[in-house]
Parts: sequence; C-alpha cells; structure tokens
Amino acid sequence: MSEASTIPGKAGRGDGWGIDGKLGYRFDGAYDLALGGRYFDRSKGKGAGVFDWHGTKNTYWNIDAEVGYNITGPGYGVRPFIGIRYQQWRASFADSVAPVFGGGEYSWGVGPRIGVDASLRLTDIVSLFGGIDTAFLYGKTKGKTSVPPGGSLNSERLIWDIGGRIGIDVELAPLWHLGVGYKVEWFDGVNHALSQGGGGPKGRSGELVHGPFVRLAYNWGAPPPGAPAVAPPVPGATRSFIVFFDFDKSNLTPTAVQTIKQASDQAKSGRTTRIDVTGHTDRAGTDAYNMALSLRRANAVKNELVRTGIPATQIAVVGRGESQPLVPTADGVREPQNRRVEIVLN
Repeated sequence: MSEASTIPGKAGRGDGWGIDGKLGYRFDGAYDLALGGRYFDRSKGKGAGVFDWHGTKNTYWNIDAEVGYNITGPGYGVRPFIGIRYQQWRASFADSVAPVFGGGEYSWGVGPRIGVDASLRLTDIVSLFGGIDTAFLYGKTKGKTSVPPGGSLNSERLIWDIGGRIGIDVELAPLWHLGVGYKVEWFDGVNHALSQGGGGPKGRSGELVHGPFVRLAYNWGAPPPGAPAVAPPVPGATRSFIVFFDFDKSNLTPTAVQTIKQASDQAKSGRTTRIDVTGHTDRAGTDAYNMALSLRRANAVKNELVRTGIPATQIAVVGRGESQPLVPTADGVREPQNRRVEIVLN
C-alpha cells in the first residue's frame, strides 16, 4: 500500500500495510447485514532539517456496521448501504537529528456512514466491481510535543472520511471469488502539526491513503432446516421451470432472471427441500466443450437462486451437455430450445 499525506507547509510519503475483513448475512429478499473492520500501519520518510517531521508513524483501525439493499439484474448488481463507523488514528513523531524531541497524538471519531457498491459482469466468470462511501464523524484529538516551545492539544470537532475502490473479480469456483483492485481514501482532520514536529500546534491536516489490494471472498448459504415436515404440493403450482440461453453463452437474459425469480418464490412458498438445476446445450460443438458449457449455465442459475435468498446447500447442480436435447436434431444443429437449464423443485 502506498500513501501520501498533506501537512500545512510540508509534504511526505510513506509505505505501509493494511488488512480488511467483512462478514455479512443476507436475509430472504434484498436486505443484508454486515460487520467489518480494517487496520493499517505506515511510516513516513525523513524531512529536511531539525524539528522537521522525521520518522512519523501512523496507525489506524475502524469498525463498520451496515445494512445493505441488493438490487440485481441481468449481469449487474448494485448495493446501497447505510451504517455506523468507529475509528481511531494514532500518530507519533521522533526527530532523527535531535531524538530528545518528539510528540504524538490520538484521534477518534464515531458517526454515520453511507455508500454504494456495484458490479458488472464482463464474462461468465469475470466482473468489474467498484464502490464509494463516506462517513461523517464526531471526533476528539489529544496530543503533546516536546519540540520547543512545546505544547498540548485537546480539541473536539466534526471530521469526515471518503473512499473509493475499483477492481476486477474472478470466480475461481462456484461461490469462491478472487479480486484485485486499487483504492483511494481521504481522512479529514486526523493529523495535527503537533504530532508532525515543527515546534507546536499549527493546524490540522488530512491523510490521503491509496494503493493496490487483493481480496478473497466466499459466499455460503444457510444450512437447510432440519427435516421439516414436507407439505403436499399446492394444487396447480408449478414445480419445474426452464431458463433459455443464447448460443454459446451462459450469462442470464432479463427473461431468464425473471424465470429464476419465479422459481425462487415458488420454492420459498412451497416448502421445497431440494432444487435440481440441470444444464443442457444444443449439438453444435464438441461433447467436452458442451459438457463444460452446460455446467457453466447451471452454475449461473444456481448463483442467481442464491442471490434471491435460496441456500446454496439446497441446490444440486448437474451438467448434461448435449446428451438430452429437448428437440432432437442432427449433430451440429444450433437449436435454441436445447440451450437451456431445467429447474425442478422437490
């Protein structure tokens, strides 16, 4: 992670490392809850002279709690969220030329946070993702310095943070995702000249933090309830659905998404204990290629069912390739009715 800071009358750069984590739970439907946090540690370089900001070190951590609302469509997803943040920022200063002089400060803040995350599917397994968020915090800063003429600090004020990120996500396996990207964040008012050297309070400054990141994500469904009594099928209720695909594609069309939602709604209302998702292809292409394509189609339907609130553990995925055509054809024929995934509720 590379970082840059802005201090009244001075400027510096430094490197460090950071780690983030988030755990979330999505309810049936569109809402979710998430709890996350992060920590980073960095040190700046050396200044130009005595009483300049030699060896300044910053550490930061926060905890975020948020509620999100998931909006999904064919190939995209948008998640606005609102929550609360608590953060702490510490800075220490030690002059490398005159080590008897030094200082430090401690800042904290708490307040509301809002933002939005979004993703856009580029291929069957690759997506572009990004997001932006901001927090408005009530904060307090304390500090002191031994740099002549000395000084101390104890003040309260409103501060704010803003950050953005963009990256590429690759689905390594069903529900496993690896992402790489770049993030930029601004922390307003977390530094004070008191902790940067220079002989005493000279005003506040913010901190700009930016750099590349790597993330690993796994989505899992809640375990199915233990052996519930199976209700008899509702008279006239549909227990099977068919989703069709374009030639040589496994991405979902708007009609496919609507069909999957109907299947999901029926599964939730009919006490379904297992959903069979079976992928098929037409007879254009080799047997091996079509087998892999049928699995990609089935997994695309499974992932959409999971996004609608169906537990992943309740879904069984099978690929049949071109072996079970809905409309019998000669080899090599591109029959639209055979490019399908069948959803059966049990």
